[in-house]
Amino acid sequence: MKEDQILDSVVAQKDRISIDVGDLREEIETCRNDAAWAELPLSAKIRVLIKERLEQMKAAGKGE
Repeated sequence: MKEDQILDSVVAQKDRISIDVGDLREEIETCRNDAAWAELPLSAKIRVLIKERLEQMKAAGKGE
């Protein structure tokens, strides 16, 4: 059982990256002014923005 947990942890780490958003942080934090946005952590905000952009590209036929 413990080996499965270790393997899951290693796999999860492969899907994570580190990026420097120091110059974008303020813009990301303030790009929306609703209460829900303010409550999200920065990492969740970045995921939302990436997902929205990918959907836009797919809708425009650029994701192929």
